[in-house]
Amino acid sequence: MIRHPADQAGVTLIEVMIGLVLLVIVGLIALPSFTEYLERQRLKAAAESLAASLNLARAEALTQQQFMYVQLAGQGADQWCYAVSKEAKCDCFSNACEAVQRADSKALPGIQLGSASRSVFRFNWKNGSATGANGTASFVGRQTGQQLCVVLSNLGRVRIITSKTKPVAGYPQDATCR
Repeated sequence: MIRHPADQAGVTLIEVMIGLVLLVIVGLIALPSFTEYLERQRLKAAAESLAASLNLARAEALTQQQFMYVQLAGQGADQWCYAVSKEAKCDCFSNACEAVQRADSKALPGIQLGSASRSVFRFNWKNGSATGANGTASFVGRQTGQQLCVVLSNLGRVRIITSKTKPVAGYPQDATCR
């Protein structure tokens, strides 16, 4: 009896093993870019969260007719936090003050709060402006070195920019973000 190729069905064990080896190789090639992608998403989340907190503090100052503060702590470290509060010296690492909102680095591993031009941002209750001077806080990805800066103007406007050396797609590049 002669077997015809049409009578054969299925794949051999060798064909399955070759397919698995190719799948593993493709996965190993994609892994570094996937970890960079995850860090970039955490970096964006950190910057967007601080920008939202600054906008919240401005809105609360106008709504409650009192000064509101955003206190940053842990600049240059892996462990950092910030709090939106009515108090000028609200330590976000402790629960000693009543904060409207708190955020920290626990949910964003690998992201550092880089430099900050000031540790406290104050919002005026009369017009929502940022009293004092402009301020900038930067977040840096530890693996990629990419950086996003949250910039606060005197008028209380918040924007996010990225560095020119290692830019993050979707944000305007600015030489002041370093």
